[in-house]
Amino acid sequence: MSSSNIIVRTRYKHSLETSKHLTKWSDYVSKKEKADATSLDDKNIMNEYFSLADKDSFLFEKCESFVWNRDGDINPREYLKKYKIDDTGFTWNLVISFPPDFAINNGLITKSDYYDLTKHIMPSLITDMGLKLDNTIWLSSLHRNTDNPHLHICLVEKNKTATKGFIPKFAVKNLKSNIGNYLIDNTDFYKLRDNEFSTITDGISLKELTKVKGQKLYSDKFRKTLNQQLLSFYDTLPKIGRLQYNSKNMKPYKQELDNIIHYILSHDSVKYNYANYLRLLEEHQKELNVLYGISSDNKKRKYYNEQLNRLYSKIGNEILSNYKVYQAMDLMTREKSFLSKHIKELKFKSRSDYSKEETKIKIGKDLYKLCMMADLNNYEIKKVFEKWIKNSNYDFNVDDLIRSATVLDYEMSSNDFYSALRKLGYNYERYSKFKNKFFYKELNYKMFINQAVNHLMYELEAEEKQIITDMQYELEEFR
Repeated sequence: MSSSNIIVRTRYKHSLETSKHLTKWSDYVSKKEKADATSLDDKNIMNEYFSLADKDSFLFEKCESFVWNRDGDINPREYLKKYKIDDTGFTWNLVISFPPDFAINNGLITKSDYYDLTKHIMPSLITDMGLKLDNTIWLSSLHRNTDNPHLHICLVEKNKTATKGFIPKFAVKNLKSNIGNYLIDNTDFYKLRDNEFSTITDGISLKELTKVKGQKLYSDKFRKTLNQQLLSFYDTLPKIGRLQYNSKNMKPYKQELDNIIHYILSHDSVKYNYANYLRLLEEHQKELNVLYGISSDNKKRKYYNEQLNRLYSKIGNEILSNYKVYQAMDLMTREKSFLSKHIKELKFKSRSDYSKEETKIKIGKDLYKLCMMADLNNYEIKKVFEKWIKNSNYDFNVDDLIRSATVLDYEMSSNDFYSALRKLGYNYERYSKFKNKFFYKELNYKMFINQAVNHLMYELEAEEKQIITDMQYELEEFR
């Protein structure tokens, strides 16, 4: 589990108004438009997931709770009245953020998941900061107002003992490590919980149930934009010829491909590592300038550009490979795959002036074949036929028509396929336009993100090893 998926930001304040800072923090994290308001009091699994699927359904005043501590839900203003906080102490603020895929895949779905996580990690953090557990108060809130779910955490001492405000680097490193270990240790638990829920709901998956919420977490806007870019790019590519990132015939399309790669690398789950990689390349290029002067290669930033080209080449070839796989598929295999996803969205309509009943039955047989190609069940076939009959203004009993149209052999050649579509109101141009609208709509863009992450992490590790090797060489030289 890469710690790069766990982003921690820290800051502290030191003034004569510690209580005031704590109140301002609690007011900020309790804003409805930002914070998850579900209550931790009721940890019923059904209620949790239904509320997550539709956030508005649980915004009721009686069960709203924006902030928690180690014991559960609290009203921060009421809670802080119990303590006399030393106003000369420090206020520590942390934000812990997770890429959406990482959060969901590791069981961080409901507010209770985040609550359990904070209960686990906070004692170690407090100890690493050199503070005493019985003298430290911590509060937390979960925000989902950005693409990445993130925790806000605030710590104060009741009686000031700390002399320094900054949180040591090793404490932050240990915090990230503890989060990673906690998520790994709880993997089996999350699987069991998912299985339990599926049993209760007769097979409904947690991830399916949280689709509404998940659209925000997975950034539906990012998916749509990336898919549009890919579709536009694939439409321009030649159907024949060598398609490799650095090949000559890719030159006219290289800039568009680079723009897509850059967009992928801007995704929340990638961008921090990418920024770190660019920083390492920049530092290494500067070291080369110092060691070898402003040579011709260094003026052109040859090292920096070559390393970056290596990364772009790997990601770019993955994108091109996906296109080539699609192009290599048999035509009818592609059409079957497309129909299975979108036949219900096609608005079939035949000419109302077809006079012979047998002609209409023949078209019905073609429609039946298309339904079978799309692997529809009897109920779904009936719905498709009902829409076609209604759109075409035919006076047919749908059950009788399906009986007349049922055929055992529903294999179709490409000519038969397009001829059937034409009779059902879709000439080649209209059908192509429809396909372009939906093609790659369900493209698993996360595949491109994951592939980019894998390539980036490999290059990042290689660059870090190279820098360490160079540093070791210099140390040996100065012995």
